[in-house]
Amino acid sequence: MRAVEECYACLDRLIVTTATLATDVPELREKALAAGRAVLEAEFSPDRIPAQIAAAAQRVIRETAQNPDPFKKVKEGELALSARVVGEVSPSVSDDWTSLFRLAALGNSIDFFRDLATVAAEMRMPVEFYIDEIPAFLDRLAGVRCLLFLTDNAGECYFDLPLFRRLAAAVEEAVYVVKGAPVQNDLTLADLEASGLREAFRRVETTGTDSPGLDLEAASPAFRALYERADLILAKGMGYFESFSEMNDRRVFFLLKAKCRPVAAALGVPQGSFVAAFSRAWEG
Repeated sequence: MRAVEECYACLDRLIVTTATLATDVPELREKALAAGRAVLEAEFSPDRIPAQIAAAAQRVIRETAQNPDPFKKVKEGELALSARVVGEVSPSVSDDWTSLFRLAALGNSIDFFRDLATVAAEMRMPVEFYIDEIPAFLDRLAGVRCLLFLTDNAGECYFDLPLFRRLAAAVEEAVYVVKGAPVQNDLTLADLEASGLREAFRRVETTGTDSPGLDLEAASPAFRALYERADLILAKGMGYFESFSEMNDRRVFFLLKAKCRPVAAALGVPQGSFVAAFSRAWEG
C-alpha cells in the first residue's frame, strides 16, 4: 500500500510520540523530533510505503535520543494488559480453527495511539471478520511444510499462542517471527522473553531488522532464506499489509484489524473491520 495524503499526519504523530517517549531532556527531544520530521519531509511521497518511512524516521529518533527502545514501557503495559485480558476471555474460547483465528485477531486491537482502557474495552468485544477466507487458508494448510507466523504488537503474543500451537501441530515446521530490533511497539525477542512465553512458541526467529512490516532488503540473510522456502505466511497487522500488498506474494495470509482509513480503503472494508484474507494485490 502506497502512502496517501492522509498518511502524512499519522506519520508525523508517530514521530512526535516516538520523540516524546525517547527522552525527557527537552533539548534532546526537540533535536530528535526535528530529525524525525526531516526524514518525513524528505521521504514522504505517493511512491513510498508508509511503513518504510516510519522505520527511517524512528531510526534517526532513536539514534539522536540515544534510546534504543523508546516504547519499552508502552510494551510492558501492553503485555500486562494482554495477559490479563487473555486470562478473562480464554475460558470462553473454543478450540476450533475459527475461534482461534478470532482470538489472535482480537489481539490486533492493540494501538499505541490509544489509551489502554479503550484498548482493553475493545479487546473484550467479539470478533467478526468482514473478509473471512479462513476456509481457503485451511485448504492450503494441508500441503504446507514450512509456515511463518509474522507478528505485530508486543502484547499480541498471548492471543497468538493458541493459534500458533494448533498450526505447529498441523505442519512440519512452524516459525514464530518477531522483529530483529525495537521499532514502535512491535514484538521483539526481548519482549517475548519478558512475557514468559518464549519457550511456549518453541521455534522463534527474527526478521533481523527494525522495520514495521517487512523490508526484505534490510532483513537478515537468515530470514530471507527462511522467507524464500516458506510455503505459507500468516502476517499480522497493518504494517505487513502495507508491505506485502505491494509484493503480490500469494503465500501471504493477512490477519488484522483495519484501524486507519487508508488501510481500510485499500482493503475495501469499513474502518475498524477485522480481515482474514489472502494477498491479492489490492488496488483500492
